[in-house]
Amino acid sequence: MLDYLYFVFELLAFISCLRFYKKLDQNFRIFLPFLSFVIIYEYVNLFNWLNWHNTNAWCNNFEGIIEMIVFGQFMASLDKRKAYRKKVYIAIAAGIVLTLIDMFFIQGFWTLGTIAIVVQNTILATLVCIYYYNLINNSDEYLDLLSYPPFYATIGLLFYALTNFFYYAFFSYMMYVNNYHFYLVAKVICDVGCIFLYSLLAVSFLCFSRTKKLS
Repeated sequence: MLDYLYFVFELLAFISCLRFYKKLDQNFRIFLPFLSFVIIYEYVNLFNWLNWHNTNAWCNNFEGIIEMIVFGQFMASLDKRKAYRKKVYIAIAAGIVLTLIDMFFIQGFWTLGTIAIVVQNTILATLVCIYYYNLINNSDEYLDLLSYPPFYATIGLLFYALTNFFYYAFFSYMMYVNNYHFYLVAKVICDVGCIFLYSLLAVSFLCFSRTKKLS
């Protein structure tokens, strides 16, 4: 049921991004092609059209790489310091390399790369936390967070990264001990993380409409 529900929120985020695309800051415009990809990817997965060898884990692994690139580029764009942006790009590149190593040499191409997913979400959550630290310490004037688009986008990303980290960090062990109750609860938490991400992305796009009207 939640699979269909978070697909609805992904669709709402896409519609919101498309509706206010011309008003978005340049660093937010990367989300339109990304959300277009997400809608197509999730739609075909609802019908298992990407299942090869009775699994779609291989495409989930590649989706993780795309998310790393998009969210990493977005987080880098929120900081004006070239030296810091370079460090973000290095972290993202390291995450991609580790993902490929996990896919081809550790867990396998047809297996869900849980190790890679934990690494990816650790990097993304860390980048968001560093962003908030810098935002709090380097803000020169009063900032209205409730009308600040990056606030919604980053808080959604943080919640998404943390729920994915929790789910996949314990996934293999709990499946090994056959703890099905954990699987159900953790899967719901993970799906709620997706809903938070895409609903807050939609809100961040809406904020641009408000700021334009106020100006």
